[in-house]
Amino acid sequence: MALERVYLKKGFAELVDALLDEIASGRGGRLALTDANEGSVVRTLAEAFARELAVCYEQLDAVYRNAYLDSAAGAALDNVVALLGMERQRGGHLEGTATFSRGQPAPEDIHIPLGTLVAGRDVPLFATTANAVLDKGSRQVVVGVRAVEPGGETVKAGALASLPRPIAGIDEVSNPGYLVLRQREETDEELRARARRLVRSSNTGTVAALEEAARGLGIREVQVIENPEGRPGEVEVVLGDRDINADLLTEVRNRLENVRPAGIVLHCGPATPILVQVTATLTLNARPSEREQAEIQKRLGSVLAGYFGSLKVGEAVREAKIRALLLGDDAVVGCERSGQRPLLEPFVSKAEGTPESIAFRALMASGDILARPGERLFLDPKTLPLRLSLESPLEDLWIDTHLSLSGAPTGNDFEARVMGAIKDIFDKAARSATAETPARIHYAGLHEAIARLIVNIRIVRLRITVTHTRDGLVEELDSEDGEATIGPREQAIPRKPRLRIEGGDG
Repeated sequence: MALERVYLKKGFAELVDALLDEIASGRGGRLALTDANEGSVVRTLAEAFARELAVCYEQLDAVYRNAYLDSAAGAALDNVVALLGMERQRGGHLEGTATFSRGQPAPEDIHIPLGTLVAGRDVPLFATTANAVLDKGSRQVVVGVRAVEPGGETVKAGALASLPRPIAGIDEVSNPGYLVLRQREETDEELRARARRLVRSSNTGTVAALEEAARGLGIREVQVIENPEGRPGEVEVVLGDRDINADLLTEVRNRLENVRPAGIVLHCGPATPILVQVTATLTLNARPSEREQAEIQKRLGSVLAGYFGSLKVGEAVREAKIRALLLGDDAVVGCERSGQRPLLEPFVSKAEGTPESIAFRALMASGDILARPGERLFLDPKTLPLRLSLESPLEDLWIDTHLSLSGAPTGNDFEARVMGAIKDIFDKAARSATAETPARIHYAGLHEAIARLIVNIRIVRLRITVTHTRDGLVEELDSEDGEATIGPREQAIPRKPRLRIEGGDG
């Protein structure tokens, strides 16, 4: 950015013209000297003076530029940053490259400024060494990085994993190769970026400063809650990462204490874990073997684990999203609740380690689970296994009814009422049936149900044919001892009754 000049700088030609104009004006009672031709005494003297004055202007401009961080260079820049207690890094720093990436192509250019901090667990803090841009339509960009402090041992690939100051649009950062010691001296641009970062970091007592202090130790997710639960004068820093040991937690608390606002009570700790149990009955598109069922269970468990692993602190879980994930498997065609149990149920671990349901406060009527600030929802199949019941697809049960009556029934919807009564009987039986104990439907029950639909008309003959599509079995119900069997996965499809009207009441 160009500096705003507070004085008017003139070049050699401008000075010569200004001097000749002044000499020829005769202002102040002076004798006007107008011989400005090349080689004249007047012009020679003016040019000699203008040259010395132009050199003075250039020297003043250099002094002016060397007093500012944005324009000073070389030794002058060393003197400027010395006011901040900094020195140029003379070599011996870990260097390499880092990849900034996102899951989807960038909708617009994403700028990554020089000096962007990159952190990881148990490794030094690094900063980018150049400005970079993740171009529109791209998913990643590679940028050079350099350790903030000198020395250190070689850093393995993949050790860098987080940004202390997140950049909107960047999902992940990592070093694709080893970071090794180099002897290259710090450039002016890198020194300027480090100085600016020092100035920014001196602004302590802010939410951004607290987040950066924790992220600088490799913590990926940090949430700062001001006035938690309405307690004024308190700030709670929630660490969203799961693998935080006691030593790292102590180090984070020490860093936070250095930037804590005066007079503020600071609390720091991991997010409160809320365990979620998923219970669902899934209808499959075929009858899989035991091995195939195990594979389906494994795939669904992996999908759910990935989704819960991506949740942030305080983020809710929607029942509709879980249904969509379960139905996303090619083998699943239906997803329903299992009996009266909710699809999602939240639990907390009690002191003795046993889970306790908190559905009374966290489970909404819509089936969604809401997390409070500082809480994180996740799956723990070891403590609360997934309850996914895999059901084979429904089998059609075709029902043909042959009915002879002593007279014509009243009403145009008689046939529909007969079909509805038969379907109700079969559906009720299917709900009570199990794979080990199929339900049985007797001729007498069907006869009684149809008889209730007509008044003053006698049933001369009733014959019902039941066809099972799963195995082609045909069962005839046309006498008192007739009965049909129905399994739990069979659905009744009554066909239009065939009616025969006989004269008289017989």
